[in-house]
Amino acid sequence: MNLQERIETVVRASSGFPWLGQLTVQAVREWIVLELGDPPLMPQRYGRHQVVAIPYSPILHIVSGNTPHAALQTLIRGILLGGENLIKIPSNGLPEVERFVRLLPKAIQPLIDHRLPDSWLKIAAAIVVFGSDETIATFASRVSPWQRFLPHGNKVSFAIVLGDYPETIALAAARDVHVFDQLGCLSPQFFYIENHPERFSAQLARALESLSRCSPLPDRAIESAAGIRSFREDWRFRAAMDPRIRLWESRESLEWTVILDPNREFKAGPLHRTIFVQNLPAHPEEPLAPLKHFISTIGIYPMNSETVQMAVRLGAQRVCPIGEMQNPPSTWHHDGWPSLSSLVRFVDIEGEAG
Repeated sequence: MNLQERIETVVRASSGFPWLGQLTVQAVREWIVLELGDPPLMPQRYGRHQVVAIPYSPILHIVSGNTPHAALQTLIRGILLGGENLIKIPSNGLPEVERFVRLLPKAIQPLIDHRLPDSWLKIAAAIVVFGSDETIATFASRVSPWQRFLPHGNKVSFAIVLGDYPETIALAAARDVHVFDQLGCLSPQFFYIENHPERFSAQLARALESLSRCSPLPDRAIESAAGIRSFREDWRFRAAMDPRIRLWESRESLEWTVILDPNREFKAGPLHRTIFVQNLPAHPEEPLAPLKHFISTIGIYPMNSETVQMAVRLGAQRVCPIGEMQNPPSTWHHDGWPSLSSLVRFVDIEGEAG
């Protein structure tokens, strides 16, 4: 199957997964040309010589259960490049990936396993891992020097609202929190609000309640439910002791929680749509310093050159408007890397071939 056929196949299969974005044949082709030249995967003029991109193969994708969108994104990249793909999914399965694979022709279907055969680690030319820092460290210790290793570990995303804002910003913020149950690396964990943080908190709570009514979650897993209940009890007590702290929560369910804590230092919450709202610090670099190497996306309002520069200075790998945090383009640099050209090796060709 040639590149054009792979592009068309991926676009057709992706149409049933709207959260992958509106992939079109033209958009995917432009993305590939952007990273790999035109024609892609063929010798290109590079300074005074030529270079050709050779896809790594096989590519081993080790994915986590809480981010099916990331699993499909990495798999799509491998399929487009044309090499063999191996994907290790969680032991309890990953229905989105399994359904996507069934939509592909057998010629380009990856091998899927709930376990991880030892042979896969030995033969993989590139290894892409999504998981906790402990998972990343485990696989890093098993990778050989000749293998390309692309780890995607724990990340923190958040948003900043400067100045006055329309209520639509709180609605957009709620969408960013709601998608994927706040479990992805692009999910905001807190909001810095310059003006009226209490008003923003109340608006965010109303928006989350509205979204939850439109698309309610199934019952929480026992462990997650226990963690959220304990977390809420703790913050109810804190709010009773400190009038500056406010708590909003979904009634008779554990769908969402909003906490206003004006001066709180960052500490991870239980996720599952548990969001903190804080006053924007006068010098945000100071409280964010411990997170700088773990920041993924910063959503901002308003979007202008000054606010973008601030987000980059704070350590963002990606900057976008609030409401778009969960919708990166296919061309985004995941964790700062080019998504396609990281999965190829470049061969330099010098002199004239006879």
